[in-house]
Amino acid sequence: MSKVVFKKDIAIWLKEFNKEMQLSKIEKVVDMFFQEVATALVCGDRVELRGLGSMIVKKRTARLAKNPRTDQKIEVGNKGSLCFRTSKELIKKFNKTYN
Repeated sequence: MSKVVFKKDIAIWLKEFNKEMQLSKIEKVVDMFFQEVATALVCGDRVELRGLGSMIVKKRTARLAKNPRTDQKIEVGNKGSLCFRTSKELIKKFNKTYN
């Protein structure tokens, strides 16, 4: 069964390498990191984490859609879609693990 990794788990893992730091301070650093990533994406910047992948927000224009139940036309406004592209390094690691 796969494990879900939470921010708290990341902070505990980092604590093992920084024993002199308090866990509460490490948790704040982890929170700040994720907040900066989110802020960058909201501003339209590309976020690249070497060895993991890159994230961008693709802008989708407004369009007319159709409700399949009622055949009613609905206007869907502009919106963003988060896209994640896995790094080549991570893909190679997956392929080694699952082959």
